[in-house]
Amino acid sequence: MTTSFDSIGTIKSIVAAVHSGHNALEVINTKITDCKKAGLKFGKSVKTCVNRATLQDAMKATFKGVSAKTVANYMTAIVAAVNEGIPFSFSASKGKAKGSNKSETTVEIDAILAKLFSHKDFAGTMSEFETQYSNDEGSLKEIIQSFLESKGYEIKE
Repeated sequence: MTTSFDSIGTIKSIVAAVHSGHNALEVINTKITDCKKAGLKFGKSVKTCVNRATLQDAMKATFKGVSAKTVANYMTAIVAAVNEGIPFSFSASKGKAKGSNKSETTVEIDAILAKLFSHKDFAGTMSEFETQYSNDEGSLKEIIQSFLESKGYEIKE
């Protein structure tokens, strides 16, 4: 009995799971395993590989407003996981970080807060945090950490 593998649906499921954040790692890894079992491979170029083109299209449609570099890193992680068996990671990228080795901790917290304060979404986000805090949904630190993790950030304490 021959079964059909829905590569487009599976690729889109992976992208949706990546968009959902860290809690979706089990879904992502299951779908990646499905791709490998079905023999799906990603070619080198979107021009010559329908799977890579599908992945890119799904990423662009799902990750509106996310930097092109972040989307490219997610694509790299998905392709490496399917083609090479490298475990998927939200922070995977092939290149090394560019810039100085200066630690972010050298930036004063007030400078970071001042920059945040002038961001167009600051007031709305703070209002959401305040509502969650008022509803006793956790400490302010826990609420912010949960928000960041839902956006795909790995928080190290």
